[in-house]
Amino acid sequence: MVKIVFNICQQLLQPRRAHAAVVLAASVAFASLGCSKADNHVPVYPVTGKIQYQGKPINGAFVTLEPKAAVEGVPGPRATVQPDGTFAVSTFNGGDGAPEGEYTLTVQWYKPVVRDHELVGGPNALPAKYASPKTSGLLVSVAAGENQLKPIVLR
Repeated sequence: MVKIVFNICQQLLQPRRAHAAVVLAASVAFASLGCSKADNHVPVYPVTGKIQYQGKPINGAFVTLEPKAAVEGVPGPRATVQPDGTFAVSTFNGGDGAPEGEYTLTVQWYKPVVRDHELVGGPNALPAKYASPKTSGLLVSVAAGENQLKPIVLR
């Protein structure tokens, strides 16, 4: 890769193209930094589940897994509930799962409402206790391998 960039830069290093060569070299250097694997990219394992409130799916609700022992630099696992009530947890990429560990599941559901002729997020339609890891009472354990959570029924 460095040799290719060097050859391109040599071709561009004519008096009128020197600026383009510097810009190209800097661009390639910054792009290659973005391609490196992050040190905090810990292993994740698939986590799927199904959730209902008062016996019905909560389409569009936002589920988070709050770790009992957070790892610095690792994003919090989260998911959006589908129309049938299912969800697949993501940490780094869509549906990749969560790191192994113990979690408290929180969920919030901001059903859209019309306000001033616009569709906006309304108040949380679920009891407030489910929005906080201190009060949700929903414990989840993620282990190496596939993790299918027991159905979650909120009241």
